[in-house]
Amino acid sequence: FFFLALLGGIGSVWGAVLGAGVVLSLKQFLQDYWLSLMGNTSNIEGVVFALLVVVLLHKARFGLWSFVARLLPSSWVNKPIVVQAEAAPLVKRSLPTRGADLLQVKEVTKRFGGLIANNKMHLTVKAGQITALIGPNGAGKSTLFNCISGVSAATEGEITFLSEPIQNKAPREIAALGISRTFQHVRLNLDMTVLENVALGAHLRGHKNFVQSAWCLDKSEEQQILAEAQRQIQRCGLADYQFMRAGDVAVGQQRIIEIARALCADPILLMLDEPAAGLRHAEKIQLAELLKQLRADGVAVLLVEHDMDFLMSVADHVVVMEFGQWLAAGTPQEIKHNPRALAAYHGAAL
Repeated sequence: FFFLALLGGIGSVWGAVLGAGVVLSLKQFLQDYWLSLMGNTSNIEGVVFALLVVVLLHKARFGLWSFVARLLPSSWVNKPIVVQAEAAPLVKRSLPTRGADLLQVKEVTKRFGGLIANNKMHLTVKAGQITALIGPNGAGKSTLFNCISGVSAATEGEITFLSEPIQNKAPREIAALGISRTFQHVRLNLDMTVLENVALGAHLRGHKNFVQSAWCLDKSEEQQILAEAQRQIQRCGLADYQFMRAGDVAVGQQRIIEIARALCADPILLMLDEPAAGLRHAEKIQLAELLKQLRADGVAVLLVEHDMDFLMSVADHVVVMEFGQWLAAGTPQEIKHNPRALAAYHGAAL
């Protein structure tokens, strides 16, 4: 069954149909004619299929359908995505009261064998505020992000979100509670369009199952998700890129695509890992305006960033880490004049 899809073209229904026809026909031919010539003791069927796998992986990674598709009208193969503007909006979460404790990290330790990446780390993120997490390279910021989002479970300590412990929950369960994140290194499906990548962020907001999808009974919900993805793309200033392949977009825009995808999940807390990396000055200004708008809308943001000018212009509260530990916390102005924070970055207090 794996070879049926591989031969025809993984990711295409017609590719699977083509692959099934070719494989079954070839198998029948080998059994009826070739084996009668070579004898029943021959293992020619396995040899032929093994050789075909090697040739396919080397010469036609996308299967035979990719060759057939070239001969067909482009309108048959590449059907444009149609988004119905009148689609009903998806149900949105109720946001907690601004200023309430949203996320609490208490005495969190993360060990990798003998290496302690986070050591009794603690911080609090309040609803409707932008909290920045800063520190030198290797301070353990991304590791703490992974512990909060469930990508890597904390070794010790407690993490609560909306007063509910989440340190032992799977990433999918944490996302369902209202925490969305981006990654330090862009993680997009580069062969899909920007719109399709962003729509993936709303998968937990849908209720149709794979059986309904197989029988095309999910079209109304699909339109709701696509319309929501389009709204978030426009919100992030990417309307001109929505029908382009994500792989054809500059790295800076790919980071904004990840933010739009995270927003499509309707988060209460948005976690951004170095979102301004690779952005030009004008794009950073646009991102700063987006974060301020999210704050005004009541969405909390936990931000890791090395661009201090950008970070200090948007953050309400800053937490400093060094060697996996809490070092200092305060407003941006307090951190700018904190001797311990300055020493962590410059080696000595200025």
